[in-house]
Amino acid sequence: MGKYRIAVVGIGGVGGYYGGKLAQRFAADDKYEVIFVARGDHKNRIEKEGLLLEQGEESEPIHPTTVTDDPATIGLTDLILFCVKSYSLAQVAEQFAQSIKPDTVLLPLLNGVESIEYLQQRFRDAQVLWGCVYIISSIKAPGVVQVQGKYNRLVWGNSKLPPQTLESINRLFDEAGINHEQYGQEVETKVWEKFSFISPVASLTSLTHQSMGSIMGQEALKVQLQELMQELVLVAKTKGINLPEEMVERNLAVVVKLPQEATSSMERDFASGHRTELENLTGYIVREAEKHGIAVPKYEQVYRELKKQL
Repeated sequence: MGKYRIAVVGIGGVGGYYGGKLAQRFAADDKYEVIFVARGDHKNRIEKEGLLLEQGEESEPIHPTTVTDDPATIGLTDLILFCVKSYSLAQVAEQFAQSIKPDTVLLPLLNGVESIEYLQQRFRDAQVLWGCVYIISSIKAPGVVQVQGKYNRLVWGNSKLPPQTLESINRLFDEAGINHEQYGQEVETKVWEKFSFISPVASLTSLTHQSMGSIMGQEALKVQLQELMQELVLVAKTKGINLPEEMVERNLAVVVKLPQEATSSMERDFASGHRTELENLTGYIVREAEKHGIAVPKYEQVYRELKKQL
């Protein structure tokens, strides 16, 4: 029996943390192989000195089995974690087409909800999991990923996959010390719960270039954020995803609890002129609403205004 081969694609805040945890536990185990797919200075530094994962006072270099910037060299895999920006998924996944076999498990950990659907359609024989993470982390410097806070949560599952596949992933995460929650049929709703927060917050912070505290401190903007959340819940319901009754109230309560100077990664991308996840986080809701014949005027307005900024 060959080694169990894990590829982590994109060693940023998310891939650095979860890939780091997997490599920490399994890279030195001769039954496993942990492959990091990274680029540029980040890749070079990890290759030479390992990935430095900083969490609170803890910090230690982690050495994966292999670091590469060329997916074509990887060969067949058993598990792929896609931790790239949502707009890169199609291009990146294509580079892995030769590495995916019928029992390869694909777990996208990206912003948005389209990635699962895309992977299921593109790789019909593969085992695609729903997934999302709650974590605050980022690349601090080449080869260094910094994680803030200790409560990092990975939500995953797909009740349509074979029980033995789910059990092996469950055991893998347990052994790596990853805080995770496995769900059955309700996993899609769980992923949408996160989306119901990040999509409106990313959209409005990007439009206004104001922090969460500033938005909640102005009645008109607070109402606009609430209306965006309500429109998203309506779209979800039309798609057969029944978010909790109190979803909007719960999301607004989270906004209040977060650091008041916080914005969103999409806002930072707009501010710095980088490519953004506008189509995945804002445009997706507008397109789905149109497809199902429902009105989302607040989303349409924000989407229209943000497109002008590109």
